[in-house]
Amino acid sequence: MVTLLALTLALNIILAFLVLIAILKIAKIPLVKKPESAKNAKLTKKLEIRLEGEVEKLIAAAGRRIDAKLAEYFQTLVDDAARKGTELAAFIEKAQGAIVKETQFLVARDIAKLQEDLQKYRSDKYARIDQQVKDMVYEIAKQVLGKAIDVSTHEDLVKAALERAKKENLLENAKR
Repeated sequence: MVTLLALTLALNIILAFLVLIAILKIAKIPLVKKPESAKNAKLTKKLEIRLEGEVEKLIAAAGRRIDAKLAEYFQTLVDDAARKGTELAAFIEKAQGAIVKETQFLVARDIAKLQEDLQKYRSDKYARIDQQVKDMVYEIAKQVLGKAIDVSTHEDLVKAALERAKKENLLENAKR
């Protein structure tokens, strides 16, 4: 932006000097010759005033062109910033959607893994408890009966005891 401003200013200064030189040539006044008489001094003063007016007009026109270019440049910057803001908002919205989808996928995957781990943990715990019960039954049967019995024999004994308790209404009395 500064480069554009400096370049425009330099071009306008060069243009002003070229116009000045053109006016001097049209008026047929040499650049280095000094006026010799009072008449020439009046002409020179008149020409100088006229040239000052022309130079001021050129400078004002150059200033307006510079202002117009700067306004155009700033408008371009504003438009670019607005476009970039819109693009950034769209990108952020798209990225947010992708993050939400990925998070949902990861959470679902983690929940499935946790459920699987929980089921495995339960199975392992039940198997361990079952083994401990079998070991306890084995030890208790060994202590009570004086000998070890296999699991199927023990199951038969438990079933028979439950049926006998049912017939004798022992289970009904226990509920009350």
